[in-house]
Amino acid sequence: MAKQYQEILLVDDRKENLELLSSFLVDKGYKIRSALNGTTALMSIKAKVPDLILLDIEMPEMNGYMVAKELKSNPQTENIPIIFISAHDDTEAKVRAFQSGGVDYIPKPFANEEVIARVKMHLELAAYQHNLEQKVQEGLAEIQHLNEDLELTQKEMTITLGTLMETRDDDTGHHVMRVANYSKLLAELYGLDKKSVDLIHKAAPFHDAGKVAIPDSVLNKPAKLDNDEWEIMKSHSMKGYEIFKDSTRPILKMAAVIAREHHEQWSGGGYPDGLKGEEISIAGRIVMLADVFDALTNERVYKKAWSIEKAVAFIKEQKGIMFEPKLVDLFVNEMDGFKKIYNELKD
Repeated sequence: MAKQYQEILLVDDRKENLELLSSFLVDKGYKIRSALNGTTALMSIKAKVPDLILLDIEMPEMNGYMVAKELKSNPQTENIPIIFISAHDDTEAKVRAFQSGGVDYIPKPFANEEVIARVKMHLELAAYQHNLEQKVQEGLAEIQHLNEDLELTQKEMTITLGTLMETRDDDTGHHVMRVANYSKLLAELYGLDKKSVDLIHKAAPFHDAGKVAIPDSVLNKPAKLDNDEWEIMKSHSMKGYEIFKDSTRPILKMAAVIAREHHEQWSGGGYPDGLKGEEISIAGRIVMLADVFDALTNERVYKKAWSIEKAVAFIKEQKGIMFEPKLVDLFVNEMDGFKKIYNELKD
């Protein structure tokens, strides 16, 4: 017995054909609807989509080919299996039927058993295809869910690792989160594409990774560093680059660039390579400003925290010297956004 939801629409301009088909299909448990022409068939389908259509070709006004093409042009009906039943038994008619979207072709006069067998087969195929598509969609949804979980885990690990690297000179760990969020906002304001913004955001927490190789006596000295100590401190940029330089992962490749370049200055007075202007990657230029703003507005062992106003005044003074002029303008014009990050992640 066929499942109750399996409903077949019979379309033929001859009532006796409809009655004959209906009689033995009903006996097999199928629900049957009938239409005497193409227009009525389309109206019936619009009201309720059947599971399968048995469609005659030669009908007045709108023939079977036209009905099939109409159905196949509509996303809501394009997947309904159509079996053509026709008095035409020539190759041309069959080819045209398949070109119109038919899945099968049964010439008249037909054998009842043949019709039943083909109806059963195409309903089973349609059900299999529907289930397969559903499984694919469920699989894609699961993959999306896993990707989201992986993305969240990756983000958390990035912050965690960045924080661990900073704990030797930053007890709170909020520094890496603030720098990451400042950098993300600057990258968005600069007009970078979403992928670049995301990479900078995720890699920025590693900007000072090289400090793991700096002795505590230098890193946490509560006074001005002498020349030798300053050279040791500056080496953290290259040491950070060395940590990540051989990675093939996009985030860690970006981390290598940022670690190396986040102390380069627009005028060429920075380190370690003395790069100037656009020789410095946009990631390096962005994290440079974000890192300086955060360092100025938070307490360190060697200094008290500056007010936001004083830090902004300094950054404006360094426009075109330490910082790219465009970035400074974007930063100053969007101070509400940077203040919001500062207040949300304040030590």
